Amino acid sequence: MKRWSPYALGGLAVLGAVAWIALRVPAMDVWLFRTAVNRVVGAPDPRIAGRNELSVALCGTGTPLPDPTRAGPCTLIGAADDLYLVDVGIDSARNLLLWRVPLGKVEGIFITHLHSDHIGGLGEIRLQTWVAGRKAPLKIYGPPGIERVVAGFNEAYAIDSGYRTAHHGADFLPPAAADLVAVPVSLDDKATAIALESSGLTVTAIGVDHGPVKPAYGYRFDFAGRSVTLSGDTVPSDDLARGANHTDVLVHEALSPELAKIFEEATTQSGRARAAKIFHDIPGYHTSPIDAAKIANAAHARLLVFTHLLPIVPNAIAARAFLRGVSDVRPSGVTIGYDGLLLHLPGGTDRIEQDSLK
Repeated sequence: MKRWSPYALGGLAVLGAVAWIALRVPAMDVWLFRTAVNRVVGAPDPRIAGRNELSVALCGTGTPLPDPTRAGPCTLIGAADDLYLVDVGIDSARNLLLWRVPLGKVEGIFITHLHSDHIGGLGEIRLQTWVAGRKAPLKIYGPPGIERVVAGFNEAYAIDSGYRTAHHGADFLPPAAADLVAVPVSLDDKATAIALESSGLTVTAIGVDHGPVKPAYGYRFDFAGRSVTLSGDTVPSDDLARGANHTDVLVHEALSPELAKIFEEATTQSGRARAAKIFHDIPGYHTSPIDAAKIANAAHARLLVFTHLLPIVPNAIAARAFLRGVSDVRPSGVTIGYDGLLLHLPGGTDRIEQDSLK
């Protein structure tokens, strides 16, 4: 039988005494709560990007499939002191708030396409950037059709905005700053188009193939001599490979046909015919991990990061199955993204420094 040392027994006694005091002494619970709050609120905001640095963080790596560890599609780009988002899926705003990202610095949002899982968080981002101190309407860049989406979110949240201004005051929440404003980006039958040039940052829209969703874009961010390219949702795209040429980081969606087929078979056997049809259909407009690796190679990308993972990848065993065959195509420079992954790309270097917002 194991014997407890006097030190261990003493430690247990101290813990027991603290617990007893917390439960019995008046106001001790409030004191403990205040201590915890002060520690959280007093923590410094995370460094997203340095003065001469480009960065990329994954604020949502999931899909419409429910996954408690992954928010809907969302990527955060830092270019010095300015922040941008690419897509805003469900719960991505919650992640950003939990990680204390300074949302008042968000200068714009780039939408890859108008599927619901990529725009579902726009209303919450509209609110949270406003509450964080945004003083002007927030620009939403995207393919034609973004005007209807933005108008719809503004109308849906108009009453809410009025309530909040009435409650907190117009000086704190100016009504003129509440709205989103659409900035449609058209390729005009070209493969790429400049979507934004600002303070040394160039954002290029790249046409990709997610038919019947048309148009659909990827985006490339260039700043301080470094670059990050995001695929959006697409089948393997030569235009994307060309647009991502010599990019430092390629953040690419990925669907494993083998694992999706397992879901299709399981839902068929369980009598869930509608779910089975969805799993049968979706591989036709996504990219397999192996094909994404080929695209990264063709683009001479230094690092390939998988996001928008289909189906869900809940553990290391599933991750191994998801990556099956990738190492034969691309032996290194590959990682499976997760919510909170942060990569720093300091200007004037070729370094890619990995960090986490969690």
